Amino acid sequence: MPELDSATLAERVLQLSRSPLFDRMSVEDLTLIAAAGREEVIPARTVLAREGERASAHYVLLAGQLHLGHVPELGAATARPGVGALSVLSGTVLPADLVADAGSVLLVLDRDALLGVLEEHGHVARSLLRLLAAKLLEARRLAPAAPPPPRPPPTVRLDLVSRMLTLRDALGLGIDGMATVARLARVARARQYEAGSIVASEDQPADVLVLLEGSLELTTPESTARTYLPGQVLGFAQAVAGVNVHGQLTATTESTALVLPHRELAEDIEDDDALCLELIRSFAAQLWLALKAANFDRRLWEPQPQSEAQVQLGGG
Repeated sequence: MPELDSATLAERVLQLSRSPLFDRMSVEDLTLIAAAGREEVIPARTVLAREGERASAHYVLLAGQLHLGHVPELGAATARPGVGALSVLSGTVLPADLVADAGSVLLVLDRDALLGVLEEHGHVARSLLRLLAAKLLEARRLAPAAPPPPRPPPTVRLDLVSRMLTLRDALGLGIDGMATVARLARVARARQYEAGSIVASEDQPADVLVLLEGSLELTTPESTARTYLPGQVLGFAQAVAGVNVHGQLTATTESTALVLPHRELAEDIEDDDALCLELIRSFAAQLWLALKAANFDRRLWEPQPQSEAQVQLGGG
């Protein structure tokens, strides 16, 4: 493959930075992703992926128009600067036809090419994972999801195997992730809280908590409150994003939680590329569902691009 000239690569990076999901990544990371793509000219109006299908690539608009069909939440034939990444990463299907107008020029990041960059460059994968977690938190604040149906409370036995099974379910990892789960289970600890005690506050980095017994209430700075019951997980997205607790968490009854410190999770993500990629798939799927719940609010869907000067100068 011939080496890209600097002007072409800079233009790709600039347009990719305007594409949702990649809009807050560093220029260095965007450069690696952009270099893995290929440009394609669309001679006639073309359906790139049909409703109910999984996208085979992430398409970034360089010129022309790119539409995500007619989705009631988005309006008719809504133009997009880039579509497909969440479908590629999570395996979710598109809710409408993805169509490029005649004469459009696209940067096409095929699934294998995009995943190849993430597999070969762990720092890019970890940057994308943190971004997915941060966007998921934003989506949930704009459109809080209904509480999930209650699950059977986890076992309160505290032996290693019980901690492993509890963390496996909490983190959504399959059998392939059991080696990682075993490592995390060894550092996870059960903690007990008296009724009325503060479990976590917004000046603290978020740890992952799996409630085993009792009940907890999270009061946010917006004065909303939510009660958590045994079996529910708190702080996972915040711990991955590396942010503080969003509010104050209080035990409303005597409670017991399995606590995984954020530092331990961060170290395992840093050291285990396979775990990072597994979490990318999980968070991409959760983000797609959260975007739908938020009716694709423009504050989440529209990118926050870096300036052209930042791209040219390698800043950001």
